[in-house]
Amino acid sequence: MAVPTKMFKIFFGALLVTCAFAYATEVVRPVTLPQTSVTFGGIAELRDDVYSADARFSTEVAFCKCFSLFSDVSYRFISLQYEVADFEQQHEILDLKVNGFNESYLGFKLFPVDFFGVSASFRFAPGEGSQNDRFQRIAVEPLAVYPFSKYLLLGASLGYYTFIEQDNFQPGDEIGGQASFVWKPFYSLESNRGLQLSYVFLLRHRVNESQNKNLLHRYQKMDDAYWGFRMRGEIAYFFKALPFGYGFGYEMNRGTLFGFETGHRVELFLRYAF
Repeated sequence: MAVPTKMFKIFFGALLVTCAFAYATEVVRPVTLPQTSVTFGGIAELRDDVYSADARFSTEVAFCKCFSLFSDVSYRFISLQYEVADFEQQHEILDLKVNGFNESYLGFKLFPVDFFGVSASFRFAPGEGSQNDRFQRIAVEPLAVYPFSKYLLLGASLGYYTFIEQDNFQPGDEIGGQASFVWKPFYSLESNRGLQLSYVFLLRHRVNESQNKNLLHRYQKMDDAYWGFRMRGEIAYFFKALPFGYGFGYEMNRGTLFGFETGHRVELFLRYAF
């Protein structure tokens, strides 16, 4: 029965990835070896005085120990902008009427040798649920993982990100890097039950300014080079009797290297690990 069960898991996972091809928002994830998992989550986000609620569906399907496909899907239900005028103490809540699918990401992960691999992904144009990151993007990321122990996995990656021109507007290319760990304290490897912690820190730099080619050449540069970071921490508990775990994640994004401009995202999720 082992072979049919394994084939069913691969087929089911491939079906989930196919469904996930639609639309999504990028998730900051630790650098790991190919694995099969499905995550359902509910997200609350604060960004630029805008409060939003999303549902997320994330999949990764490992067809072997060295290759997997991954995708992330999220749907935005509501976005409310809340502003306060300090001098008059006026409070205003505005429904932005933005709901629908966010950006979509689909990619693969390949590890031709034990500890070193590469990941490539494509971001599709978003639906009505996103007013950010409107451009299609291609990303290539060399990966490295190191199993420090049976309970601690360290990971790192570098990345190059280029965008596809749209409406005569060309976003600048970006480079980046991230470091992560997955730690399983008080975890039983035999029964796959226990506590799992993870943390990711990602730093990204726009290496050349974006260009608005609708203007004269001397006015095309947008002066938008930047350094920015994102970080995400997760805590999850996996059960012995049930095929899933539940957890909590907190993410800080849109951080600037020397400033305080940030966005915040919290998530409650269920994760199925096959």
